[in-house]
Amino acid sequence: MTEALAVDGENLNDDLLAGRAQALALVRQGFAAVSARPEVFTNSLYEDFFTSNPRYRKYFAAGDEARRDERTLEAATRVVAGLDRPGTLLPLLRRLALEYRKYGVREPHYRAFAGSVMTALERTIGEAWTYEAAAAWVDELTMVASAMLGIAAEADAQGPAYWEAEVVAVDRMAEDVVRLRVRTAFPYPYQAGQYAAIELGRLPWVWRDFSFAAAPQAGTETEDPEHSVLEFHVQRTADGRLSNVVHDELELGDRIRIAAPAGDLAFPAGASRLIAVGHGTGLAPIAALLEDAAAAGDDRPVHVVVGNSLNAAKPAKKAAAAKKAAKTAGKAAPASAAAKKAQQAAKAAAAAESAEATGIGDTDQEHYLTEHLAELAVAHGNATVVFLGAAEELPQHLDEYVKRLADGGTLSGWGGVAVGSTGTVQACLGVLAAAGADPADVRSDLFG
Repeated sequence: MTEALAVDGENLNDDLLAGRAQALALVRQGFAAVSARPEVFTNSLYEDFFTSNPRYRKYFAAGDEARRDERTLEAATRVVAGLDRPGTLLPLLRRLALEYRKYGVREPHYRAFAGSVMTALERTIGEAWTYEAAAAWVDELTMVASAMLGIAAEADAQGPAYWEAEVVAVDRMAEDVVRLRVRTAFPYPYQAGQYAAIELGRLPWVWRDFSFAAAPQAGTETEDPEHSVLEFHVQRTADGRLSNVVHDELELGDRIRIAAPAGDLAFPAGASRLIAVGHGTGLAPIAALLEDAAAAGDDRPVHVVVGNSLNAAKPAKKAAAAKKAAKTAGKAAPASAAAKKAQQAAKAAAAAESAEATGIGDTDQEHYLTEHLAELAVAHGNATVVFLGAAEELPQHLDEYVKRLADGGTLSGWGGVAVGSTGTVQACLGVLAAAGADPADVRSDLFG
């Protein structure tokens, strides 16, 4: 009897696996039709969704339809590709569930949206939309929605979906970058390297992700147990509705919302040496990580590699100013303080000029964080900042730079982070992997 049950169990398991494989084949066959006619799918999806659920239209910003459709198709493509790969699918569903949570999305929303997805699939797929195909899609949509609802419920038990905050500073850091500082109504826990979506009271229902540009202040003299002060660097973009409001309209005292923190960008604990590669505002989370490392006493050697893509004072001018400060420090302070100031100024000058020492890239490029990175390098004590030219050339110059670092060997034992536009980051990750860095020890964050 035991043997018979075992055989039956194996047969049942085989049947389930075969049925699952057949269902996935039907789903992917249907999604191939979606990929071939994406406009038909998205137009049908949102036409049905808004017609059947007009009260949900407020969650979607008017005039942002192209971005909405693009993100819908991107998410759908990744979900369908990961249906038989839980290790890939679950992190994606977690990110999506937490993103939707700030809108107050609950089970009725998922159910309504899934119904419109089914309608759009039927219109897009046409004659291939059979009973078996519909049943397969229902099963997969139910599985995905159930997982996301569970993730959201778990997050609800741990904290709110967003925090209310007040704008306390809007400072111009470069021609196209401003520093936005806000004070939350209640303490906001986060880690350096993470990011959060923000929504402006002047632009409701439009959320955009920004990395934290400074490390948490807990344990410092500026700590406020009742509030948190958060810093973001916001770059103006041609089609960025929220960024344009920040640059042109935001005022002190304005109310905004900050979604719960997300992301796991961090210096890997197991690496003996570190490299951080970024360009544009991608240097903001890297600056926060460097600041956090200095505060924590993490003095592992770290090379901060900068792609210069935003307008600011030139590194050469910053270096000259630092040199001048080093020469005159003794005249402006007592001997002991002067020596310390001169030493710090000399280090800052060395950090600002480090690109020239490499002989790689266009050292006359600009970056708005040049001076701040030099100061952080001094505070860290074991950091080197290098400027390797324009962002478009960053992977090429990074390849040359890491070959010099390896000095005929490899980057085995190295780890780090890469932040920036998708193409640049992916190319830089390839460079670091080819140089011997373990891909598992190089974290990345993408934008644009």
